[in-house]
Parts: sequence; C-alpha cells; structure tokens
Amino acid sequence: MATTPSSPRPAVPRPTGGPSRLARPTAICLGLIANLLYLLFLTDVFGYDLKTPAVFGLPAQSVLISLVSASSVVPTLLGWGLLVALERFVPRRATVIWTILAVVTLVGSLPYNGAGISTTDQLLLALMHLIVGAVVIPTFVITSLRRT
Repeated sequence: MATTPSSPRPAVPRPTGGPSRLARPTAICLGLIANLLYLLFLTDVFGYDLKTPAVFGLPAQSVLISLVSASSVVPTLLGWGLLVALERFVPRRATVIWTILAVVTLVGSLPYNGAGISTTDQLLLALMHLIVGAVVIPTFVITSLRRT
C-alpha cells in the first residue's frame, strides 16, 4: 500500500508571465547612459559649453556629469518607488495615476525660465529631460500594465 507524505509539498514558483525584474532598472540605466552620451557628444564633439539656468541667486553654470547623473537617476528612482506603492495600494488605477504624474513632472521639469542662459541651452536641456522620459516612462507603463 502506498503511503502519502504527511506534510504537503512546498509550492513550486511558477512563472506568471510578469515583467522581467530587470526591465525598470535597465530603463533607468539606459536613460542615464543616453544622457551621458548626449552630454559627451555636445561637449567633446561640438565643443559646446552647456549651461544650467541661474537659480537661488547663483549664476548660470556649466553642466557637469555628476549633475546629469543625479538628475537622471534620482527622479526616476522616486518615480519607481511611487509606481510600486501605487501598484500595491491602487492596482487597477496605478498605471493611469503614475503616467499622469510622470508626464506632468516631466513637463514641469523643463527649463522654462532660462535665466542667464541662451535659447539654445534651454532647448538642449529640455532634450536631456525628454531623453530620460522617453526611455523610462514607456518602460514603466508597459511593465505596470503587464502586472495587472
């Protein structure tokens, strides 16, 4: 007579068809790399000295790699954290809420005032913001839609 084990077998994790765990971090890294390549292309190939607008009483300054790195990564990590929280607490509306907030934040972060910089600098800085947004926002939306 066959005996059955008294304890149930441990559950085997099964793939759910969800997003890869690396999609969002990869998007953040790609946005950062794209911005760094863009900055290096502007400064090294064209010799252009890209400036940031004057803020908090400081004059316009040259854009540094550290500034580009921080402003490419920190907001996207905060956005990722917000998306995870929304997916947990309001899963059905998380993607819509996050997408609206991400687009509003992207548009709001564009350099409108241009104090102390040229129109060319404003356009080139706006392009830097759009580069990160073009990589990160669609990736986060697609991975969020796959979870629902």
